[in-house]
Amino acid sequence: MSETPHMRRKAVATNIALGGSLCVGLLVAAFTILSVPKDQAPAPAAVIEAPKPKNWPIMAGKAMSSAGYAFAAPALVDGILSISGDAPDALSRTRAFEIGVKAILNDKAHIGEVLAFDNAMTVAGETIISVPDAASALGSEPQAKACQTAYNTLLKGRVINFGSASAVLAEESKPLLDALAAVAVRCGTYRLELGGHTDTLGDPIANQALSERRAQSVADYLVSKSVPATQLGVTGYGETKPLDTTGSEQADAKNRRIEFKVVEGEQ
Repeated sequence: MSETPHMRRKAVATNIALGGSLCVGLLVAAFTILSVPKDQAPAPAAVIEAPKPKNWPIMAGKAMSSAGYAFAAPALVDGILSISGDAPDALSRTRAFEIGVKAILNDKAHIGEVLAFDNAMTVAGETIISVPDAASALGSEPQAKACQTAYNTLLKGRVINFGSASAVLAEESKPLLDALAAVAVRCGTYRLELGGHTDTLGDPIANQALSERRAQSVADYLVSKSVPATQLGVTGYGETKPLDTTGSEQADAKNRRIEFKVVEGEQ
């Protein structure tokens, strides 16, 4: 049955009314938004600022000064917190250093920023030779990258020395080896490759064998310092991977080395 004219007029009127109501509603909403007082407008989103870097030397210095060791002066250079100054006696030197280190270790934010601690204090003007402590700065569960950084930090500017043309460790290198062993113990989750390298003097075959024996000597020393033998790998490279090819005495000294390389992946 077709619609009557009366029914069509009624439907049109209804649609017009609905459309008019919708338009009025939109106009009212727009007017309401525009008429909101400025003091009632939505507040802008808060800007989250990055945390400011901490001044680790000041933190350590305050702790030592508060404990009565005002002579201790800390500084952070290339990630190494070095504490200098002239202590009146060996006990004061040791105690001041322990307090400064503890102040840093109590804040876990130091990890990745403070890479090692160096006791550079003299005792009544006398210099005391020591090697930085990189193991303590690592935290309880260090990542592979942090472990590699610790080895690199200790070996930067330092070498493990041996007797001439031999694999016998020099006594003066044992404090460095002790510091490296402490890192290896802390980084026991990861395997460590010890790579032996020689200069180009002498027979290449003999140098290859010497590099292997020297790397093994280092491994044996680390094992004597509680590093598991299963954690270590030994490789001799002889003279095949020089750092400096100029042929000078300085180049030869640089090329004679033991490299510590963290092997990616856990044991």
